[in-house]
Amino acid sequence: MRNKLMIAILSATLVLSGCACTNIKEKKDETMVHNKKEKKEVKQEVANLPEEAETKTTVDSGISTLYTDEELLAYANNHINNFWHVYYCFMAGTFFEGTGDFGNTLITDPNIHSLQDVENVWYQYFSRKYPIPYMDLNTNIYKEVPFWEENGQVYERYRIDGIPYVSFFFDHITQKTDDEVWFAYYCKGPDGSISDTQQQWSFVYKDGQLKYGTIVRNNQ
Repeated sequence: MRNKLMIAILSATLVLSGCACTNIKEKKDETMVHNKKEKKEVKQEVANLPEEAETKTTVDSGISTLYTDEELLAYANNHINNFWHVYYCFMAGTFFEGTGDFGNTLITDPNIHSLQDVENVWYQYFSRKYPIPYMDLNTNIYKEVPFWEENGQVYERYRIDGIPYVSFFFDHITQKTDDEVWFAYYCKGPDGSISDTQQQWSFVYKDGQLKYGTIVRNNQ
C-alpha cells in the first residue's frame, strides 16, 4: 500500500493547484515508488539546505547579496521534489513510519511521542516564519486533522489514492525580499504541455540557511 504514497499525494497537489495540463494519461504503474526509499531521500535533503549559504560568505546579509536570481532558481528546482514531498506527506498524514492502517495509523517512529515532536520535525524543513499549515482544515484538502494523540500514542491519518502523472517545476521568481524569495509553480504533462498552476512557493533565508516557506494559491 505504501508504494502508492507519492502517487496519492500528487492527487492532492492537482486538486489544489487547478493545473490545466491537457491530455494527461494515467500511468500509475510507471510512477509507483518505494515509500521507505523516499523517506530516506527526504531526510538526506535536510543537510543540504544550508550548504549554499554557508559556502557563499560568513556575513549574513540576506538573499540578494548571497545569491543571484539564477542561483536561487536553480537551488529551488533542485529542492522542489523534497519541498513537495514533505509538504503533502504532512497534509495527508503519511510522513512517518507506522502500522499502515488507512485513516488510523499508529506512528512507530521512535522519535515521535507527541504532536510537538511532529511539529518539530516539520520545522526541520520549514521556516518558523509561518505557523504549521497541515492542522488547518481550511488549508488541508482532506478536511481532517492528519495527526492526533490518543492514549499516550500518536497517530496519523494515512490518506492515499491514485492519479495521473505530471511533473512540476519553478519557472521564475515572482518576488524577493531580504529574507524570502517566491517562485511561480508550473506543471508539465506527459504530452509536453506546460501550464501555470497559479501558485507561488517560497523559500526563507535565516541564520545562514534556506528553508521552505509557504504556498500561496493565486486562484483562491
